[in-house]
Amino acid sequence: MKNYIKNMSKKDLVLLDIRKMYDLYGYKRISLPSFEEYDLYNENKDFIDRNILTVMSPNGKLLALRPDITLSVAKKISKDQSLKYSKIYYQENTYNLTKYTGYEEDEQLGIELIGKESVFLDFEIVDLAVKSLDIINEKSLIVLSHAGFISSIFDNLNLEYEVKEEIFDCINKKNSHDIKKILENNKFVSENVRELIYKIPKLSGDLDDITKELSKYGINDNIKKILLELKQLNNLLLKFHKRSKIVFDFSVIKNLNYYNGIILQGYIEGFPNVILTGGRYDRLFEKFGVDTGAVGFAILTDSLKVYYKDEDKNDFEILIAYDDSNFEKLVEFVNDFQEKGLRVRTENVENFKENDSEIFNYDEKYLFKNGNLIKE
Repeated sequence: MKNYIKNMSKKDLVLLDIRKMYDLYGYKRISLPSFEEYDLYNENKDFIDRNILTVMSPNGKLLALRPDITLSVAKKISKDQSLKYSKIYYQENTYNLTKYTGYEEDEQLGIELIGKESVFLDFEIVDLAVKSLDIINEKSLIVLSHAGFISSIFDNLNLEYEVKEEIFDCINKKNSHDIKKILENNKFVSENVRELIYKIPKLSGDLDDITKELSKYGINDNIKKILLELKQLNNLLLKFHKRSKIVFDFSVIKNLNYYNGIILQGYIEGFPNVILTGGRYDRLFEKFGVDTGAVGFAILTDSLKVYYKDEDKNDFEILIAYDDSNFEKLVEFVNDFQEKGLRVRTENVENFKENDSEIFNYDEKYLFKNGNLIKE
């Protein structure tokens, strides 16, 4: 077992440590089906931003390879509404139909906490997100936003859906210039609200500073309530984490049909893209007829393959090209290497071409010939 763990890749060792942490917090690991009935995704199109790969089952039912894990989690938990499944985690794949490659498979390690919105439940998820990132790289950062902030501004504006989506895209890209072009002649949006919207792409950093800035714009009661709840969350987080670990950024917007509370994005030093993503999605359970909510996140584990590629450069340590002289002796040599914690690959010398060695990354090559092991 020790040798097995020793020979695990850096990525797999890190994910093992993260799963152990979830176990320590009382989260139960669940497995999910790779296939679901197509109707699950067809009836929840507004929750999915991927193309769906479908197949026909032998009994004539249309099935889909899972494009989204959270829908499968919500379906499973809605059927078994017990405390046993109120804290779960998973390590599963999602599947996507793409234009150029045709098929794409991505792995996620995720965690879900089932329960209605409260400061402590949101704290537990953000706390675990920060700790998960720290296991990957202590130089990490969690960015927090809130779906209700944007909803409180835009829900009552007399703007077409397409216009709102265009503005949301500009906000995500921190593009204030194009927002002004969209809204400058719009008579349905007051000057004060327009100025607030122009400011959103720059609302990032320390929560107290953001709150002071927002006070200039006569914000509504919903936003005041959200800021108060976020302040309570932030105060609790800062009791246990460095201030530099937590950043608020209200320009981070996700599917407002999906998220209704906090939004999370995680980053690690040395990797430019989001490595962790999640938030609160109470509305999904409403669609399953269950009076509860949920908050969670997923680590995009396939990205870690790129992040750790230099540390996992070896496919194995020892390559042995062997003849058919003495298989018993060959096995003894292989066992000796493995007992030292070394990974060994054997290849028949008749099938092994010299340029095949360029395919693999390894430390040492040996030739097993006439019962003897010769280092090359």
